[in-house]
Amino acid sequence: MADDEAARREEALREAQKMEAIGRLAGGIAHDFNNVLTAIFGYVDLVLDTIGPESPARPDVIEIKRAAERAAALTRQLLAFSRRQVLQPRQLSPNAVVEGIASLITRLVTSDIDVALDLDPTTGDVCADRGQIEQVLMNLAANARDAMPQGGRLSVRTRNEEVGEECAGRLAEIVPGPYVCLTVEDTGTGMSDDVRRNIFEPFFTTKEQGRGTGLGLATAYGIVKQSGGWIYVSSDPGRGTRFTIYLPRVATSSV
Repeated sequence: MADDEAARREEALREAQKMEAIGRLAGGIAHDFNNVLTAIFGYVDLVLDTIGPESPARPDVIEIKRAAERAAALTRQLLAFSRRQVLQPRQLSPNAVVEGIASLITRLVTSDIDVALDLDPTTGDVCADRGQIEQVLMNLAANARDAMPQGGRLSVRTRNEEVGEECAGRLAEIVPGPYVCLTVEDTGTGMSDDVRRNIFEPFFTTKEQGRGTGLGLATAYGIVKQSGGWIYVSSDPGRGTRFTIYLPRVATSSV
């Protein structure tokens, strides 16, 4: 048992180090690519100002600008993964965040997926950027939807959890202390261990070409980490997948 536990901790540490290295690489690429896009946007706007509204070339130039905007959206997701975006953290209630986007999640998934909320009323507050936490939940919900093509159940739960030394030893990197747990679980196809180990890497996807960029879960990972939290995934092939987010719980007297 002790050897198995040590092996799990070693594997978790290797995964954390790998994600840190990938994050640094992705952040550097996104930063350099943003500089290139800034020049493209500048020249496109200059051309649009020069050619006038009736020019036959104007639609083509506008299409160039739209393509650059799509590229900029990808770089923003890479910056989120590498934890280099600007956040606006505020004290907030995770229950209120979930309740606020519950209708959006319901519209996001298909009609044959049942969305169930299990929000512990005693769940404490966290300090995070509300919009970014909403994005994390929407990305996880979209992933769950794609894992349940025949329908199923999507559950979102909140609770308080005290992470002790023993629990921290089982979870890579996490520091003992009081946390709020956000869990998003589906009854979909699940994933193999090989897929699970790579699931948060940018551009990694098991979907067919054209059905995703492979950045949704990478973005969620980066946002959670930049918010001072941790995200873990467990899955059983054929039975479903569970994502668990740990965010540090703050005292009610915090501002």
